[in-house]
Amino acid sequence: MKNNVLIILFFLVGLILFGCQTTTTYYQGAKADEEGVISLVPVQAGQHQWQDLYVTVDFDLQQSGDNLDIDGVLSFSDSPKINYTRVRDLKLKLFFLDQDMRVVDYFDIARTLSQNLDDETTFSHTMKLEEAVVAMTFGYEGSFVDNDPKGFSGQTVWKLPKRATN
Repeated sequence: MKNNVLIILFFLVGLILFGCQTTTTYYQGAKADEEGVISLVPVQAGQHQWQDLYVTVDFDLQQSGDNLDIDGVLSFSDSPKINYTRVRDLKLKLFFLDQDMRVVDYFDIARTLSQNLDDETTFSHTMKLEEAVVAMTFGYEGSFVDNDPKGFSGQTVWKLPKRATN
């Protein structure tokens, strides 16, 4: 009995570790749309803005050696503010890209949970720039909800690089 419990425990720990590994490389190699891509050769220090239908990201870039410092604010664009009451959950991602617009590395840099759509989420990160990185872009995945008294509604949204299908 004791051996069976240990085998099951080792199996579960292995499964958890394997699951963690696959989530950190999920988007590597995926191709980003050219719209909204910011060149990092050379790094354009200073204030920038990235915006689409659902989110707006105002951010500042600074390079120090092989590191890229990014400080910014995630806010919501007009479309969700008009159509929904709040954001249920939204993850903002930063994708580092190679010359073919393929994801070399990526990071979750901000997250909102059950916030009012007028709220802002600040972030500050330092990340190592790999040699192959020539550009960056943002992406997100999340959901908005509307607490209309006539009926609850919601929508899941995302803007992410497209993974190759073989």
